[in-house]
Amino acid sequence: MARRAHRIRILPDQRGAALLALFALLLLGGLFWFAHLAAGFNRAAVRDLLGDHALAEAKEALLGYAAAYPEIRLAGGRSAYVPGHLPCPDTGSSIDDKEKNPEDLNASGLQGTEAPTCGPKGVTAIGHFPWRSLGIPPPRDGYGECLWYAVSGSHKAHPKADLLNPDIPGQFEVQDGAGHILAGKAALERPVAILFAPGPPLAGQDRAANRQECRGNYDARQFLEALDGIDNATPNPGPEGITQVIAASADERFNDRLLWITRAELLARLEKRPQTEKDVFDADNAPTARALTQRAAACLARFGDNNAYRRLPWAAAIPLGRAAPNTFENDAFFDGKNRNGGRLPFLTSFSKKEMDVTWGAFKDCVPENKNAACRLLRSDNCPELLPVAGYPTPTDGESHMDSKDGWLDKWKDHLFYLVAPGFAPAQSPAADCALTPEDCLRVNGHLYAAILIYAGDPLPGQSRATPAERQDAANYLEGETATVIESGGQTLALSGNDRAACLALPDATEPYRLIPDCRMP
Repeated sequence: MARRAHRIRILPDQRGAALLALFALLLLGGLFWFAHLAAGFNRAAVRDLLGDHALAEAKEALLGYAAAYPEIRLAGGRSAYVPGHLPCPDTGSSIDDKEKNPEDLNASGLQGTEAPTCGPKGVTAIGHFPWRSLGIPPPRDGYGECLWYAVSGSHKAHPKADLLNPDIPGQFEVQDGAGHILAGKAALERPVAILFAPGPPLAGQDRAANRQECRGNYDARQFLEALDGIDNATPNPGPEGITQVIAASADERFNDRLLWITRAELLARLEKRPQTEKDVFDADNAPTARALTQRAAACLARFGDNNAYRRLPWAAAIPLGRAAPNTFENDAFFDGKNRNGGRLPFLTSFSKKEMDVTWGAFKDCVPENKNAACRLLRSDNCPELLPVAGYPTPTDGESHMDSKDGWLDKWKDHLFYLVAPGFAPAQSPAADCALTPEDCLRVNGHLYAAILIYAGDPLPGQSRATPAERQDAANYLEGETATVIESGGQTLALSGNDRAACLALPDATEPYRLIPDCRMP
């Protein structure tokens, strides 16, 4: 007998319930996928927060290093190091050096150690963040990657640039993905250092790890990306060159996260450092322009006191005629024959030759000779200035004569010098201003043998941000002072925010007198 088929009869109420069940199922599925996507978004946000925290931690460590640099880099008991320098990145060189030379005590062989030197002078360097040298664990971004770090050639510690003071900008310009400049539109707004959180590897990047806490790969292209023609992995290779970096939204082509240190942030941290005997210029332990100028003027006075004719040296040129990055190297500051006005000379060989006298070790000094006998900053001339200028005390010997670490070295572009005709090098006794005032300088109505001027902060219309601007005295000195210095004139009326010290010699038999602020002698 045929079996009757059973039909399931769905009542109207049941149809509604089935539709509700189907809707609930779809809703639950949608909520599941939404929750899954939200969790992904949350994970990405958390990773970004972790990366930002690591960048901030690394930035704080770098600022602390810059402020404490004089204490970190004490050498041979001398304490004249200028704060503001930043460490080299970890370029792997210390590891390689240790592997090649296991007995080298200066090579730690450990990752996270700043390189002992990073590229040529004035050239920006890039590498791993040197966390070990800064005394912290390796900061990592949200993907577990160690940070990368680039430092301006103007601020790196090894090799140092010839100048480091508030007039010196960084060498970075930061753009966003739309081409807008985020930092560095003006020269003094250029960052001095950049920190990178590299994020996960993108297509084409190979980050094979082989040793120690961070990946042993030192190829920046495997971590940092290029976008819109700007390559974060490749700094400008030129001396004092400007490096563009990009900070854009993450996608399949680019995922670097950046944080930078501005010049203003660095200066603000340096202003907070405690003034100690490590950078003393005067009795209250403050490295002031007045004290630096007075101590340098004392070197000039002793130069005059130590020669038979009581003569002072000629000046160095204002446009120094050297290409970057050696524009302001010490040996560029040599005296010029018959140059009465200009910069404070580092080498005085032409002056010595003109006077043709024997001053002990100076007998070995001839024009264009760069040895220690030719220098103004000698132990017998400058016992007060040398210890804080980065030069030796009398017991240090000549091996320490050519310091590039001291306050005078890093601020020497601010010093300008003018010597009166009657006190410039010659084979006859120096003038007596009371008898022949026409042979002397007249500064604010008073007679002097010479003046040393310290240029204060730039005033409106002045800029010293580029090497070319630093070759122009008008960017340092106010009023007619720049013209008088450049022409070797004899009458000055000081103005603006410049500070000065004058030298007076009552007669050819008495020592020079140092007159702070050029008051009446």
